[in-house]
Amino acid sequence: MLRHYCTVVFRNILRHKIYTGIVLIGLAFGMAAFLLISGYVRFEQSYDRIHPDGDRIYRVESVFYKNNVQTDHWATSSNGYVPAMKQAFPEIEAFTRIAWRGSTRVVRYQETKFREDHVCFADSNFFTFFGYPVRKGDRRTFLTAPNTVVISESAARRYFGTANPVGKYLDISTIASSYHCEVTGVFADLPVNSTMQFSMLMSFATSNRRNWDFWYQHESYSFVRLRPQTDPAKLIAKFPALSEKYKTAEALRDHVWSIDLVPLHDIHLNPATQNEIEIKGNRRAVQFLSVIAFVILIIGWVNYINLSTARAMDRAKEIGIRKAVGSHKSLLVFQFLFESLLLNGMALVLAAVLILVAHFILPDFLDIPTSSFDWQETAQYASFAAIFLTGIVVSGIYPALVLSRVKPALALKGQYRFTGSGAVLRKGLVVFQFTASMILIVATFVAGRQLAFMLDQNLGIRVDQVLVLKAPVKTDQYQQKTRTLKNELRSIPGVTEVTGSGAVPGKEVGQMLANRRLHEGPESDRLYESLMIDFDFLKTYDLKLVAGRAFDRSRPADSTGLILNESAVKQFGFKSNEEAIGEKILLEVTHDRTNEIIGVVKDYHQQGLQKQFTPLILFMDPEYSWLPTDFYSLKLNTNQVDGLVKKVETVWGRFFPESSMDYFFLDDFFNRQYRQDRQFGRTFMLFSSLAILIACMGLFGMTSYSTARRTKEIGVRKVLGASVTSVLGLLAWDSMRLLLVAGLLAIPVSWYLINQWLSVYAFRIELNPIHWLVPMLILVLISLATISYQTIKAALSNPTQSLQSE
Repeated sequence: MLRHYCTVVFRNILRHKIYTGIVLIGLAFGMAAFLLISGYVRFEQSYDRIHPDGDRIYRVESVFYKNNVQTDHWATSSNGYVPAMKQAFPEIEAFTRIAWRGSTRVVRYQETKFREDHVCFADSNFFTFFGYPVRKGDRRTFLTAPNTVVISESAARRYFGTANPVGKYLDISTIASSYHCEVTGVFADLPVNSTMQFSMLMSFATSNRRNWDFWYQHESYSFVRLRPQTDPAKLIAKFPALSEKYKTAEALRDHVWSIDLVPLHDIHLNPATQNEIEIKGNRRAVQFLSVIAFVILIIGWVNYINLSTARAMDRAKEIGIRKAVGSHKSLLVFQFLFESLLLNGMALVLAAVLILVAHFILPDFLDIPTSSFDWQETAQYASFAAIFLTGIVVSGIYPALVLSRVKPALALKGQYRFTGSGAVLRKGLVVFQFTASMILIVATFVAGRQLAFMLDQNLGIRVDQVLVLKAPVKTDQYQQKTRTLKNELRSIPGVTEVTGSGAVPGKEVGQMLANRRLHEGPESDRLYESLMIDFDFLKTYDLKLVAGRAFDRSRPADSTGLILNESAVKQFGFKSNEEAIGEKILLEVTHDRTNEIIGVVKDYHQQGLQKQFTPLILFMDPEYSWLPTDFYSLKLNTNQVDGLVKKVETVWGRFFPESSMDYFFLDDFFNRQYRQDRQFGRTFMLFSSLAILIACMGLFGMTSYSTARRTKEIGVRKVLGASVTSVLGLLAWDSMRLLLVAGLLAIPVSWYLINQWLSVYAFRIELNPIHWLVPMLILVLISLATISYQTIKAALSNPTQSLQSE
């Protein structure tokens, strides 16, 4: 019997190649899209899942309130938080810390040197608290002694080749300090889906800072492991009372100090706060993609259902004969489910081929790691099986039930007709397909407009034609060398300005200091991002002064002067920019003297347009010499950058041969902040195009079939005088009215979803009717192009040929 069913299926495939092709391609694209998206979604949700008891590990984040209003939320906490919490709260089983600030260091072994981005200090229990795999050394002890370091496998190969690195020494330097550390262990390279990406860890005992438990330097990432059944909300509620014992300095004493305990598994997809370790994922985008995956799959199934039931009239006689010779309804249902099994099986094979091809294309196109589509996990094959079985039932059960209800007497007389409810269902499914397609097109259009808006927006600061050098490591006569280096660099043809600063546009300033006006008390302290700069910063970056003046070398007092941005002027409480000029400010570290405001610059985007302007102070006070100058920026007036970079390297090598010269172009660096937005837009574009393709294939099949069923009607109309245009309009209107209904249904749904997505942007486009009219026009044109061949062919046909059998 199965062989007979296979024969029938393949005969139908050969007899109806177009319809079968539409069904197979729709199902295959739907399955492939679903499996690819679900694989990526699983990857985004898999961050930090390698650690034992990870469901009980939380990151301790700093949150501050004043007058019941949250003023600040940082991913970091002070090193003093978790030791005090462990002592006061028995619910905490263990804690560990990793100090991330200033983690970029130059590492040397003999003549080999590299700049490593993430060389951090960590607690001695870091590798027993977390489950990072260790290749060499004892994880229980290799971070206990001073001047010890553990390194990744990749770092071990970079510095030592195939030799055993344990017992050898590395020189690790920053612009502030240097360490000679023994390698005591090697850990496995961290997986891509690890929130923390460090290359080396030094023991806390290595640091020259002795008071690690200080509460006023929020520079570390602290983690706690709670005992089973502990409610994190109760610990959060108890923390403010604990903090009162440790608020000894003036800064933020009038604030309520609180914390947020963020589950380890949620860190990657949670909204970004200040001082984040990584470029965060986007939970909302992941949720949207999950919905898209199901929508595209359902669109493929809808094509199968629609075309199968539409062809019921063609198969009515076959079913009538089967029933007349004694076939039971259950056998007919089984036959059509078996057909669904074969077609879904063929589609699954085609989907697997599409996925293999996508593995070579999608990672580069979407700018995502190849491991996002890892097919070594059994969960992926379980998804294959689940989609296959669900597809058989969903796409096969309704056509099977409809076709098995055919009455043999009517079928054999050729009098079988569609029921009204069946026609309504088919039209409803078509409307669903195009509603989903319309929503995806609108989302793609808006995402593209938002990205273009952010890229084209005037940042208020120069980012093009700027070459940025990472600061060298500290050596003898460092200050003199860097001054001479800047002068030498400025003399290179093509370089017009050189400046040093603690941060550059596209990078969070990170240094938050509490400051207040001279006549105010400590309770008026407010946090300001404080950026250490030099005299040439404003000229190099083309910052616009709106009041006062820039720093001037001819005025010695300017070394203690301040320049505020407009947001800082407002937060200090000045009524205007001009009023701020000449006023005195008490900085956090220099409360024994004052600093004068000499200028105000227009608010500029230090970071991407996802974030609001923050109150910012530009200064160069000698009392803050401990704040490093991490970058040197070169303003260029030439496009011959390759030759210029070589000249810069030559000058650098004369002054700092012991330090690698690492550089980047600022516009590329700044635009990396929009990587997630680019991914989001490209992903929507890709899968909305796929959804439209599948929906239009179904529309083509339905139009072809319905046009063929109306051949005689068209012939009668033309004989009675109907023009080709009127016939064409009649046939096109059947599809267009469904499309218009879909467009109307898509408007409120897409408006709500897009507003939800845009709400995360501090600077965003304004929605207007064009965002729906353009996608609607695109969809109409695509649909007209889809049905044009069949409708024009039918409208131009000779009526005598269609009526000659009457």
